[in-house]
Amino acid sequence: FCFAGGLYGGPMVRTAYSRIFPKPPYVAGDYGRLYADAGHPVVLFSTSTCPYCKKTRALCDQEGIAYIDYVTDKSAVAEKKFKEQDATDVPLIYIGHRKILGFNESTIKAALALLPAAASDSLKSPARE
Repeated sequence: FCFAGGLYGGPMVRTAYSRIFPKPPYVAGDYGRLYADAGHPVVLFSTSTCPYCKKTRALCDQEGIAYIDYVTDKSAVAEKKFKEQDATDVPLIYIGHRKILGFNESTIKAALALLPAAASDSLKSPARE
């Protein structure tokens, strides 16, 4: 009985906990050093095969936002920078004072709306590393 209760009850408890206490859509912080190193107002860590990374790139392109895309499976430098962020999942997006893990269009758009107008006018094409 205990085994079956744990086997079936565990996932249900975890699901209920996630619904009651959802993860925040972003983590606020000071990411100025990251932007200074990157030279862009938006920093994206991605992989070449991730469909959500592709959606994130398309959204930034559609909004006309300058960003740098660190493709972690194509560049050792990008992979090193990604590991410095203590993250394991992509896409990882830094916009202003927000660190956004995963593709959440409304959260990304809200963060982009807070960027100064100069950020969207500075570069229309993304930089890739």
